[in-house]
Amino acid sequence: SVGLLPDQVPPEGMGVWVDFFGQPAYTMTLAARLVQQTGAAAAILWTERLPRGAGYVVRASPLPVPLPATAEDEAASARAVNQSMEQVIREKPSQYLWGYHRYKNPRRLDAPG
Repeated sequence: SVGLLPDQVPPEGMGVWVDFFGQPAYTMTLAARLVQQTGAAAAILWTERLPRGAGYVVRASPLPVPLPATAEDEAASARAVNQSMEQVIREKPSQYLWGYHRYKNPRRLDAPG
């Protein structure tokens, strides 16, 4: 199994610009490519913080928005991931780390050498 944080801004060239809560956000394409190349099942896992420091509950569900069958349209794949994240976040918005700057520009990869 592989775990990815799909709301993290990937390096330049490793994502596409698609909406996340109505604003363009540079979004990774790796998650969708892995699923499409391997046929693996995709799921969303998140933890819910319990009140007064009582611990966490781990939640899991299939992607609410299915990925396209092929990787040709990277934007459609990234959009499906973002829409799935949005649906989960809307269920319990207080559980999402809203302080993370999701809409920043990607960092440049250093040239080899």
